[in-house]
Amino acid sequence: MITPDQARAQRGRRVELVLTDAGGGSRLVGRVSAYLESADGLVIYLTDDAGASHTVHYQHVAAIHPLD
Repeated sequence: MITPDQARAQRGRRVELVLTDAGGGSRLVGRVSAYLESADGLVIYLTDDAGASHTVHYQHVAAIHPLD
């Protein structure tokens, strides 16, 4: 699992998110467009290459890999 600070450091960058099994166990690729500081932790807003928006709680991200 990543930390909120690791996620915040990627704002505006194109990344690959590797999700935990609880988060769906897949990978998402796109640009980190925004964050939401919620009561139970950081939510990452990712816009994929097709323009679709995804919201992922940081606790469901096993790894984050910058692509640019």
